[in-house]
Amino acid sequence: EFKPALAAFQREAGTNTAKIYELSMWQMTRIGPAETLAWLQSLPKHTQTNQPVALLTTECYTMLQDWRGLQNSLKQQDWADQEFVRHAFQTRALRGQDLSGAAKAEWDLALKTANGQKGSLTMLLRLAAQWNWQSEGEDLLWTIVNQYPGEKWAFGALNQALFADGRTRSLMMLYSQELKRSPSDLAMKNNLAMTALLLDAQELKPHEIAREVYQKAPTNAAFVSTYAFSLHLQKKDAEALKVIERLKPQELQNPSIAGYYGLILKATGNGAKAKTCLELASKAPLLPEEKKLFDRAKAGV
Repeated sequence: EFKPALAAFQREAGTNTAKIYELSMWQMTRIGPAETLAWLQSLPKHTQTNQPVALLTTECYTMLQDWRGLQNSLKQQDWADQEFVRHAFQTRALRGQDLSGAAKAEWDLALKTANGQKGSLTMLLRLAAQWNWQSEGEDLLWTIVNQYPGEKWAFGALNQALFADGRTRSLMMLYSQELKRSPSDLAMKNNLAMTALLLDAQELKPHEIAREVYQKAPTNAAFVSTYAFSLHLQKKDAEALKVIERLKPQELQNPSIAGYYGLILKATGNGAKAKTCLELASKAPLLPEEKKLFDRAKAGV
């Protein structure tokens, strides 16, 4: 009795947008996008062009990876204030057909019609993440961070993406930019100092920043580690050892700090203990410059 029962529900839902949405979502997951698409296309034309229904049709084509069908279905449509979403799906359809030039032009249209609106940019970001478009997602995050600095989630997401990708220079730019907005943020200063030290960006005066942050919060393990590393780079290893060994033993066992402790131990002649610390550091998520630094030190122990 399934087919006649479903047909009855489809007839009931056919004149109500909310019910069409509910039934379509159920059908997509239970009986598949092909059958759902066939039903949506059987609805009256004025219902099919209703924006929520048009979006459901778009989702079906996307799930089926019918890129030509998706492209054709989106032509000659107007989604009003959601027009940027239509352009985004057009981009997906063109990319699916390896039409990269046309896809780029369409994505530019999506950004243009989003018109810098926070909600629209966030929706495009969601689609970029769903389609695993890292470059477009990163660009959108930069835009949101720059235009809407109060959206701290965007900073966190961009920070995480850049770190995971090992983009130390981009991270340094991000921290520098954020610090201009919040000059008293010690954590941001510490992040800037550390990335600048790793990249030898002396124009940012990282040694001065590291010392300032340490002096303001001398018990913060991350700040202590950065300052000790700064001293190590300045060939002040005895002082660096005194500074870092003020931390508690369990803090020194933290993999993200142990590597820097290992560098200083090696420089002060304690090779055996340095090796243990450097091996412990490999358990931490590391930037490429950190990994190279610790690997080189480990090889020489």
